[in-house]
Amino acid sequence: MTFSRYTIVTAIYLLTSAISLAQTLDYINADANVIAMNGDNWSTLRSSLASLHDDKASISILQIGDSHIQADWSASVVRQRLQSEFGNAGRGCIAALRLAGTNQPEDYRLSADTAALCTSRLLAKEWKAGMGVTGVAVTFASPEHRLKIATDAECGGFSSVTLLHQPGPGYATAIINDSLLVGEPVTPSATRYRLDCTVDSLSLRTSFDSPFSGAYLQRNSPGVEFNAIGNNGACFSSYLKIPDFAEITRVFSPSLIILSMGTNEAFGSDSDEQIYCSIDTLVQQLRKVHPSAKFLLTTPMECHKKVTRATRRRRRGRYRKTTAFVTNRRVAEVRNVILRYGRDHKLPVWDLYVIAGGEGASAKWIADGLMNPRDHVHCLKSGYELRGALLSDALLKQLKPTE
Repeated sequence: MTFSRYTIVTAIYLLTSAISLAQTLDYINADANVIAMNGDNWSTLRSSLASLHDDKASISILQIGDSHIQADWSASVVRQRLQSEFGNAGRGCIAALRLAGTNQPEDYRLSADTAALCTSRLLAKEWKAGMGVTGVAVTFASPEHRLKIATDAECGGFSSVTLLHQPGPGYATAIINDSLLVGEPVTPSATRYRLDCTVDSLSLRTSFDSPFSGAYLQRNSPGVEFNAIGNNGACFSSYLKIPDFAEITRVFSPSLIILSMGTNEAFGSDSDEQIYCSIDTLVQQLRKVHPSAKFLLTTPMECHKKVTRATRRRRRGRYRKTTAFVTNRRVAEVRNVILRYGRDHKLPVWDLYVIAGGEGASAKWIADGLMNPRDHVHCLKSGYELRGALLSDALLKQLKPTE
Protein backbone atom coordinates (compact mmCIF):
# COMPACT_ATOMS: atom_id res chain seq x y z
CA MET A 1 0.00 0.00 0.00
CA THR A 2 1.33 3.42 -0.90
CA PHE A 3 0.35 6.94 0.04
CA SER A 4 1.60 10.20 -1.37
CA ARG A 5 3.95 12.01 0.98
CA TYR A 6 1.65 15.03 0.70
CA THR A 7 -1.34 13.05 1.97
CA ILE A 8 0.52 11.62 4.95
CA VAL A 9 2.14 14.90 5.96
CA THR A 10 -1.15 16.79 5.63
CA ALA A 11 -3.05 14.24 7.71
CA ILE A 12 -0.39 14.20 10.42
CA TYR A 13 -0.23 18.00 10.52
CA LEU A 14 -3.99 18.45 10.79
CA LEU A 15 -4.27 15.83 13.49
CA THR A 16 -1.27 16.84 15.59
CA SER A 17 -2.00 20.56 15.38
CA ALA A 18 -5.66 20.07 16.36
CA ILE A 19 -4.89 17.59 19.14
CA SER A 20 -2.11 19.84 20.45
CA LEU A 21 -4.59 22.70 20.48
CA ALA A 22 -7.13 20.58 22.36
CA GLN A 23 -4.50 19.76 24.97
CA THR A 24 -3.95 23.46 25.65
CA LEU A 25 -7.66 24.16 26.11
CA ASP A 26 -8.67 23.22 29.63
CA TYR A 27 -12.37 23.24 28.77
CA ILE A 28 -12.03 20.42 26.21
CA ASN A 29 -13.13 17.28 28.03
CA ALA A 30 -10.57 14.84 26.67
CA ASP A 31 -11.62 12.11 29.12
CA ALA A 32 -15.13 12.20 27.61
CA ASN A 33 -13.83 11.85 24.05
CA VAL A 34 -15.04 8.30 23.61
CA ILE A 35 -17.97 6.71 21.84
CA ALA A 36 -20.68 5.47 24.21
CA MET A 37 -21.49 2.12 22.61
CA ASN A 38 -24.85 1.65 24.38
CA GLY A 39 -24.56 -2.12 24.09
CA ASP A 40 -23.62 -2.24 20.40
CA ASN A 41 -20.63 -4.23 19.16
CA TRP A 42 -18.28 -3.08 16.40
CA SER A 43 -16.06 -6.18 16.39
CA THR A 44 -17.06 -7.11 12.83
CA LEU A 45 -16.28 -3.61 11.63
CA ARG A 46 -12.90 -3.71 13.40
CA SER A 47 -12.08 -7.06 11.82
CA SER A 48 -13.00 -5.78 8.36
CA LEU A 49 -10.73 -2.77 8.76
CA ALA A 50 -7.90 -4.91 10.06
CA SER A 51 -8.09 -7.16 6.99
CA LEU A 52 -8.09 -4.38 4.39
CA HIS A 53 -4.37 -4.70 3.76
CA ASP A 54 -4.75 -8.42 3.02
CA ASP A 55 -7.80 -8.73 0.79
CA LYS A 56 -7.51 -5.37 -1.04
CA ALA A 57 -11.10 -4.54 -0.18
CA SER A 58 -12.49 -1.19 0.82
CA ILE A 59 -14.89 0.04 3.48
CA SER A 60 -17.27 2.92 2.99
CA ILE A 61 -18.32 5.32 5.74
CA LEU A 62 -21.23 7.69 5.18
CA GLN A 63 -21.72 10.83 7.29
CA ILE A 64 -24.99 12.74 6.89
CA GLY A 65 -25.35 16.17 8.45
CA ASP A 66 -25.98 19.88 8.27
CA SER A 67 -23.89 22.99 7.54
CA HIS A 68 -21.23 21.80 9.98
CA ILE A 69 -20.63 18.95 7.51
CA GLN A 70 -21.23 20.76 4.18
CA ALA A 71 -17.98 22.73 4.24
CA ASP A 72 -16.09 19.45 4.92
CA TRP A 73 -13.53 21.08 7.22
CA SER A 74 -14.18 18.59 10.01
CA ALA A 75 -14.98 15.64 7.73
CA SER A 76 -11.74 16.15 5.79
CA VAL A 77 -9.70 15.64 8.98
CA VAL A 78 -11.61 12.44 9.78
CA ARG A 79 -11.19 11.26 6.18
CA GLN A 80 -7.45 11.87 6.10
CA ARG A 81 -6.86 10.38 9.55
CA LEU A 82 -8.75 7.17 8.79
CA GLN A 83 -7.18 6.86 5.35
CA SER A 84 -3.68 7.37 6.71
CA GLU A 85 -4.41 4.55 9.16
CA PHE A 86 -6.29 2.07 6.95
CA GLY A 87 -5.62 3.12 3.34
CA ASN A 88 -7.15 5.50 0.81
CA ALA A 89 -9.92 3.95 -1.27
CA GLY A 90 -11.03 7.27 -2.76
CA ARG A 91 -12.37 10.76 -2.11
CA GLY A 92 -15.91 9.41 -2.14
CA CYS A 93 -18.97 11.55 -2.67
CA ILE A 94 -18.61 15.03 -4.14
CA ALA A 95 -21.73 17.18 -4.44
CA ALA A 96 -22.68 19.69 -7.12
CA LEU A 97 -22.96 22.34 -4.43
CA ARG A 98 -21.37 25.24 -6.28
CA LEU A 99 -23.32 24.44 -9.44
CA ALA A 100 -26.44 24.69 -7.27
CA GLY A 101 -25.36 28.08 -5.92
CA THR A 102 -24.02 27.27 -2.44
CA ASN A 103 -20.68 26.72 -0.70
CA GLN A 104 -18.57 23.70 -1.53
CA PRO A 105 -15.57 21.88 0.01
CA GLU A 106 -12.14 23.14 -1.01
CA ASP A 107 -10.50 19.90 -2.16
CA TYR A 108 -12.47 19.36 -5.39
CA ARG A 109 -13.83 21.33 -8.33
CA LEU A 110 -16.97 20.32 -10.21
CA SER A 111 -17.99 22.53 -13.12
CA ALA A 112 -19.96 22.39 -16.37
CA ASP A 113 -19.68 24.18 -19.70
CA THR A 114 -23.48 24.44 -19.97
CA ALA A 115 -25.40 26.90 -17.83
CA ALA A 116 -27.80 25.60 -15.21
CA LEU A 117 -31.40 25.86 -16.32
CA CYS A 118 -32.70 25.39 -12.78
CA THR A 119 -31.30 24.26 -9.44
CA SER A 120 -32.57 22.85 -6.16
CA ARG A 121 -31.20 22.92 -2.62
CA LEU A 122 -32.48 20.82 0.25
CA LEU A 123 -33.78 23.68 2.39
CA ALA A 124 -35.17 25.76 -0.49
CA LYS A 125 -38.94 26.23 -0.42
CA GLU A 126 -39.30 24.92 -3.97
CA TRP A 127 -37.28 22.20 -5.71
CA LYS A 128 -37.18 23.31 -9.32
CA ALA A 129 -34.83 20.54 -10.39
CA GLY A 130 -36.07 17.67 -8.27
CA MET A 131 -33.70 16.44 -5.58
CA GLY A 132 -30.72 14.09 -5.39
CA VAL A 133 -28.91 12.11 -2.72
CA THR A 134 -26.47 14.96 -2.02
CA GLY A 135 -29.24 17.42 -1.17
CA VAL A 136 -28.79 19.45 -4.35
CA ALA A 137 -29.75 19.01 -7.99
CA VAL A 138 -28.97 20.82 -11.24
CA THR A 139 -30.75 20.65 -14.59
CA PHE A 140 -28.63 21.94 -17.45
CA ALA A 141 -29.93 24.18 -20.20
CA SER A 142 -28.87 21.59 -22.78
CA PRO A 143 -28.73 17.77 -22.45
CA GLU A 144 -25.38 17.94 -24.26
CA HIS A 145 -22.91 19.07 -21.62
CA ARG A 146 -19.33 18.65 -20.45
CA LEU A 147 -18.49 18.12 -16.80
CA LYS A 148 -15.04 18.84 -15.42
CA ILE A 149 -13.99 17.13 -12.20
CA ALA A 150 -10.71 17.88 -10.44
CA THR A 151 -9.41 16.88 -7.00
CA ASP A 152 -6.48 18.07 -4.91
CA ALA A 153 -3.39 15.91 -4.47
CA GLU A 154 -4.40 15.02 -0.90
CA CYS A 155 -7.40 13.08 -2.30
CA GLY A 156 -5.07 10.57 -3.97
CA GLY A 157 -6.82 10.57 -7.35
CA PHE A 158 -9.58 8.27 -8.60
CA SER A 159 -9.88 5.37 -11.03
CA SER A 160 -13.67 5.31 -11.38
CA VAL A 161 -16.30 8.01 -11.42
CA THR A 162 -19.97 7.40 -10.70
CA LEU A 163 -22.39 10.14 -11.74
CA LEU A 164 -25.27 10.71 -9.32
CA HIS A 165 -28.51 11.72 -11.00
CA GLN A 166 -32.28 11.47 -10.89
CA PRO A 167 -33.70 8.02 -11.70
CA GLY A 168 -33.77 7.41 -15.41
CA PRO A 169 -32.07 5.52 -18.24
CA GLY A 170 -28.69 6.74 -17.02
CA TYR A 171 -25.73 8.23 -18.81
CA ALA A 172 -25.36 5.38 -21.33
CA THR A 173 -22.04 6.51 -22.77
CA ALA A 174 -19.60 9.32 -22.14
CA ILE A 175 -16.45 10.67 -23.72
CA ILE A 176 -13.94 10.95 -20.91
CA ASN A 177 -10.58 12.53 -21.70
CA ASP A 178 -11.24 11.83 -25.40
CA SER A 179 -12.06 8.13 -24.86
CA LEU A 180 -15.56 6.67 -25.30
CA LEU A 181 -16.68 4.75 -22.20
CA VAL A 182 -19.87 2.78 -21.63
CA GLY A 183 -21.68 3.56 -18.42
CA GLU A 184 -22.45 0.84 -15.90
CA PRO A 185 -25.81 1.39 -14.16
CA VAL A 186 -25.04 0.80 -10.48
CA THR A 187 -28.52 1.86 -9.37
CA PRO A 188 -31.32 3.71 -11.20
CA SER A 189 -29.75 6.91 -9.80
CA ALA A 190 -26.06 6.19 -10.42
CA THR A 191 -23.96 5.43 -13.50
CA ARG A 192 -20.32 4.34 -13.15
CA TYR A 193 -17.41 4.69 -15.57
CA ARG A 194 -14.20 2.76 -14.94
CA LEU A 195 -11.00 4.46 -16.01
CA ASP A 196 -7.82 2.83 -17.31
CA CYS A 197 -5.66 4.63 -14.77
CA THR A 198 -5.80 6.80 -11.67
CA VAL A 199 -6.28 10.49 -12.42
CA ASP A 200 -6.69 13.71 -10.46
CA SER A 201 -9.01 15.31 -13.01
CA LEU A 202 -11.07 14.53 -16.07
CA SER A 203 -13.32 16.05 -18.69
CA LEU A 204 -16.55 14.16 -19.26
CA ARG A 205 -18.90 14.85 -22.18
CA THR A 206 -22.28 13.18 -22.25
CA SER A 207 -25.93 13.63 -23.10
CA PHE A 208 -28.55 13.29 -20.39
CA ASP A 209 -31.36 15.61 -19.34
CA SER A 210 -32.18 14.29 -15.85
CA PRO A 211 -31.12 16.45 -12.86
CA PHE A 212 -27.53 15.94 -11.75
CA SER A 213 -26.48 16.00 -8.08
CA GLY A 214 -22.80 15.03 -7.92
CA ALA A 215 -20.32 12.21 -8.35
CA TYR A 216 -18.76 9.34 -6.43
CA LEU A 217 -14.98 9.00 -6.82
CA GLN A 218 -13.24 5.72 -5.99
CA ARG A 219 -9.72 4.31 -6.23
CA ASN A 220 -8.76 0.79 -7.18
CA SER A 221 -6.93 0.27 -3.88
CA PRO A 222 -7.74 -1.05 -0.40
CA GLY A 223 -8.76 1.34 2.31
CA VAL A 224 -11.51 3.63 3.53
CA GLU A 225 -13.92 5.85 1.63
CA PHE A 226 -15.36 8.64 3.77
CA ASN A 227 -18.48 10.09 2.13
CA ALA A 228 -19.86 13.28 3.70
CA ILE A 229 -23.27 14.65 2.74
CA GLY A 230 -24.03 17.96 4.43
CA ASN A 231 -26.57 20.68 3.74
CA ASN A 232 -26.97 24.11 5.27
CA GLY A 233 -29.94 24.23 7.61
CA ALA A 234 -30.59 20.48 7.53
CA CYS A 235 -32.41 18.56 10.27
CA PHE A 236 -33.02 14.83 10.58
CA SER A 237 -36.45 15.45 9.06
CA SER A 238 -34.96 17.27 6.04
CA TYR A 239 -33.53 14.09 4.53
CA LEU A 240 -36.88 12.37 4.94
CA LYS A 241 -38.26 14.79 2.35
CA ILE A 242 -35.92 13.51 -0.38
CA PRO A 243 -37.83 10.85 -2.34
CA ASP A 244 -36.33 7.41 -1.61
CA PHE A 245 -33.32 9.01 0.13
CA ALA A 246 -32.29 5.84 1.96
CA GLU A 247 -32.63 3.77 -1.21
CA ILE A 248 -30.42 6.07 -3.27
CA THR A 249 -27.66 5.88 -0.65
CA ARG A 250 -27.32 2.23 -1.71
CA VAL A 251 -24.63 3.31 -4.18
CA PHE A 252 -22.24 4.00 -1.25
CA SER A 253 -22.71 0.58 0.44
CA PRO A 254 -21.70 2.02 3.82
CA SER A 255 -20.43 -0.16 6.65
CA LEU A 256 -20.79 2.74 9.09
CA ILE A 257 -23.39 5.54 8.94
CA ILE A 258 -22.79 8.66 11.05
CA LEU A 259 -25.74 11.00 11.63
CA SER A 260 -24.63 14.49 12.68
CA MET A 261 -27.52 16.88 13.16
CA GLY A 262 -29.32 18.65 15.98
CA THR A 263 -28.20 22.28 15.75
CA ASN A 264 -31.01 23.34 13.44
CA GLU A 265 -33.59 21.42 15.46
CA ALA A 266 -32.57 23.67 18.36
CA PHE A 267 -33.66 26.70 16.34
CA GLY A 268 -36.87 25.10 15.08
CA SER A 269 -40.31 24.44 16.50
CA ASP A 270 -40.35 20.63 16.56
CA SER A 271 -41.01 19.05 19.94
CA ASP A 272 -38.68 16.52 21.54
CA GLU A 273 -40.93 13.68 20.45
CA GLN A 274 -41.11 14.95 16.87
CA ILE A 275 -37.31 15.07 16.74
CA TYR A 276 -37.11 11.59 18.28
CA CYS A 277 -39.55 10.32 15.66
CA SER A 278 -37.54 11.91 12.81
CA ILE A 279 -34.34 10.27 14.05
CA ASP A 280 -36.10 6.92 14.28
CA THR A 281 -37.67 7.17 10.82
CA LEU A 282 -34.36 8.07 9.18
CA VAL A 283 -32.46 5.33 11.03
CA GLN A 284 -35.07 2.69 10.19
CA GLN A 285 -35.18 3.65 6.52
CA LEU A 286 -31.39 3.51 6.27
CA ARG A 287 -31.22 0.25 8.22
CA LYS A 288 -33.71 -1.37 5.84
CA VAL A 289 -31.43 -0.58 2.87
CA HIS A 290 -28.16 -1.28 4.77
CA PRO A 291 -29.06 -4.04 7.25
CA SER A 292 -25.45 -4.86 8.15
CA ALA A 293 -24.29 -1.25 8.59
CA LYS A 294 -23.38 0.13 11.99
CA PHE A 295 -24.67 3.53 13.13
CA LEU A 296 -23.19 6.40 15.12
CA LEU A 297 -25.12 9.44 16.37
CA THR A 298 -23.33 12.67 17.26
CA THR A 299 -24.67 15.49 19.41
CA PRO A 300 -24.37 19.23 18.63
CA MET A 301 -22.18 21.49 20.75
CA GLU A 302 -23.56 24.50 22.59
CA CYS A 303 -24.17 27.65 20.56
CA HIS A 304 -25.90 31.01 20.94
CA LYS A 305 -28.96 32.61 19.44
CA LYS A 306 -29.60 36.27 18.67
CA VAL A 307 -32.38 37.99 20.57
CA THR A 308 -33.87 41.44 20.13
CA ARG A 309 -34.76 43.50 23.15
CA ALA A 310 -36.61 46.78 23.54
CA THR A 311 -35.22 49.18 26.13
CA ARG A 312 -36.74 52.48 27.22
CA ARG A 313 -34.69 55.58 26.67
CA ARG A 314 -34.46 57.97 29.57
CA ARG A 315 -35.51 60.92 27.48
CA ARG A 316 -39.04 61.16 26.09
CA GLY A 317 -39.79 57.57 27.18
CA ARG A 318 -39.09 56.11 23.78
CA TYR A 319 -37.98 52.55 23.14
CA ARG A 320 -35.05 51.40 21.09
CA LYS A 321 -34.23 47.89 19.93
CA THR A 322 -30.95 46.20 20.74
CA THR A 323 -29.71 42.77 19.81
CA ALA A 324 -27.64 40.39 21.89
CA PHE A 325 -26.45 36.81 21.84
CA VAL A 326 -27.62 34.44 24.55
CA THR A 327 -27.09 30.72 25.07
CA ASN A 328 -29.54 28.61 23.08
CA ARG A 329 -30.78 26.36 25.88
CA ARG A 330 -32.65 24.25 23.36
CA VAL A 331 -29.36 22.71 22.15
CA ALA A 332 -28.94 20.87 25.46
CA GLU A 333 -32.50 19.57 25.18
CA VAL A 334 -31.97 18.29 21.63
CA ARG A 335 -28.72 16.70 22.75
CA ASN A 336 -30.69 14.81 25.44
CA VAL A 337 -33.13 13.56 22.79
CA ILE A 338 -30.24 12.15 20.75
CA LEU A 339 -28.71 10.54 23.84
CA ARG A 340 -32.07 9.03 24.77
CA TYR A 341 -32.60 7.63 21.28
CA GLY A 342 -29.14 6.06 21.35
CA ARG A 343 -29.82 4.38 24.69
CA ASP A 344 -33.30 3.21 23.69
CA HIS A 345 -32.12 1.64 20.43
CA LYS A 346 -28.60 0.58 21.42
CA LEU A 347 -26.96 2.93 18.96
CA PRO A 348 -23.53 4.39 19.79
CA VAL A 349 -23.34 8.13 20.48
CA TRP A 350 -20.42 10.56 20.33
CA ASP A 351 -21.35 13.38 22.71
CA LEU A 352 -19.68 16.48 21.26
CA TYR A 353 -21.72 18.67 23.61
CA VAL A 354 -19.78 17.44 26.65
CA ILE A 355 -16.47 16.94 24.84
CA ALA A 356 -16.45 20.54 23.55
CA GLY A 357 -16.90 21.90 27.06
CA GLY A 358 -20.60 21.56 27.87
CA GLU A 359 -22.49 24.57 29.15
CA GLY A 360 -20.59 27.80 28.51
CA ALA A 361 -18.36 26.23 25.84
CA SER A 362 -19.48 28.47 22.98
CA ALA A 363 -18.23 31.68 24.66
CA LYS A 364 -14.85 30.03 25.21
CA TRP A 365 -14.66 28.77 21.62
CA ILE A 366 -15.42 32.29 20.37
CA ALA A 367 -12.79 33.83 22.65
CA ASP A 368 -10.17 31.37 21.40
CA GLY A 369 -10.91 31.91 17.70
CA LEU A 370 -12.62 28.56 17.18
CA MET A 371 -16.22 29.70 16.69
CA ASN A 372 -17.52 32.41 14.36
CA PRO A 373 -17.99 35.64 16.37
CA ARG A 374 -20.57 36.87 13.86
CA ASP A 375 -23.22 34.19 14.24
CA HIS A 376 -22.09 32.31 17.39
CA VAL A 377 -23.25 29.05 15.76
CA HIS A 378 -20.75 27.96 13.12
CA CYS A 379 -17.12 27.26 13.84
CA LEU A 380 -14.17 28.80 12.08
CA LYS A 381 -11.94 26.44 10.12
CA SER A 382 -9.67 25.86 13.11
CA GLY A 383 -12.69 24.89 15.21
CA TYR A 384 -13.97 22.44 12.64
CA GLU A 385 -10.51 20.88 12.28
CA LEU A 386 -10.44 20.47 16.06
CA ARG A 387 -13.86 18.79 15.96
CA GLY A 388 -12.64 16.48 13.19
CA ALA A 389 -9.51 15.57 15.14
CA LEU A 390 -11.55 14.78 18.23
CA LEU A 391 -14.04 12.62 16.29
CA SER A 392 -11.29 10.76 14.44
CA ASP A 393 -9.52 10.10 17.73
CA ALA A 394 -12.71 8.68 19.24
CA LEU A 395 -13.39 6.57 16.14
CA LEU A 396 -9.91 5.08 16.16
CA LYS A 397 -10.28 4.08 19.80
CA GLN A 398 -13.16 1.87 18.66
CA LEU A 399 -11.99 0.88 15.18
CA LYS A 400 -8.37 -0.10 15.76
CA PRO A 401 -8.04 -3.67 16.99
CA THR A 402 -6.86 -3.91 20.58
CA GLU A 403 -3.39 -5.34 21.05
